[in-house]
Amino acid sequence: MQTTLKQVAPLIPQLWKAGIVPFLHSSPAQGKSSLAKQLAEQFKLKVIDLRLTELDPTDLSGLPYFNNGKAEFMPFNTFPLQDTPIPEGYAGWLILLDEFNSANQGVMAAAYKLVLDRQVGQHKLHDKVAMIACGNLESDNAIVNPMSSALISRFAHFDINLNVDDWLEWASKAGIDYRITSYLSYRKANLYSFKPDATSPYASPRTWEMVSKVIKDSEEPSNLLVSSLIGDGIANEFVQYTKLYLNLPTLEEILKNPTGVKLSDDLSTRWATMSMVTHSITVDNHDKLSVFLRRFSSELQYCALREIKYRNPAVLAKVLDWVKELAHEVF
Repeated sequence: MQTTLKQVAPLIPQLWKAGIVPFLHSSPAQGKSSLAKQLAEQFKLKVIDLRLTELDPTDLSGLPYFNNGKAEFMPFNTFPLQDTPIPEGYAGWLILLDEFNSANQGVMAAAYKLVLDRQVGQHKLHDKVAMIACGNLESDNAIVNPMSSALISRFAHFDINLNVDDWLEWASKAGIDYRITSYLSYRKANLYSFKPDATSPYASPRTWEMVSKVIKDSEEPSNLLVSSLIGDGIANEFVQYTKLYLNLPTLEEILKNPTGVKLSDDLSTRWATMSMVTHSITVDNHDKLSVFLRRFSSELQYCALREIKYRNPAVLAKVLDWVKELAHEVF
């Protein structure tokens, strides 16, 4: 059944409690491993990130050795066993089995024992170990190897679809550069540009997060730098959009005259202005900035309140009259 990462997130702890491993299937770079790491942070689990395509079967089963004339398997210290002390500050571990269905059959067979029996060789995993498996889609020209019916039946499978609004909510809460969330609210189709046959960089949740990191302290992002992460076409358009911010009214001008500062007739410039103001609004300046924002169209006001809700929720309590007017759209 197709779903989104936001819908799956609250279900995963229920599966862990029942001793079932979730398997997330999606196209590349849509945020599967990011979700796993968010859950690990939420439940104070130390992440053990395993790319199964890079492993040998012995990495999962251990190395054979003789013990009193019998062959046994000695596990690597990658895996927390029953006698492994829980690291300080954590409540357990999360083993992320990434690129699961791209691994060769030998590695998958070794992973079967890990998932089914919670064992590495003859050694039991620690009781406080949770697991998530992730894999790509054959339709994306990814290397995908068939899984046995026995292995398939050991997981709870979710086919993940990317939801732009869910990602924008996450991005705002996570502090992704506001110019990116503003641009993608305006040009939603440019969040993800992956094409199975392409060999050049493409836009995706993962690469937009990378863009945010590299432009964080730059008023004029480098086209060359952004293109190296998300490809030429979308990068050119995004960099041009960021240039709008260089000619906007300053925050000081808006605070001095929230009812008189001229609003541009250009929609792109209005989007940029709205995002700049919502990024800067606080409980101390909300009175004047909210007056300014209420001069925008209803659509932009909805977007402004949504951004405020995600980036600075404390401000919402200060603008309840405005919120009530638009509550049916925002919430």
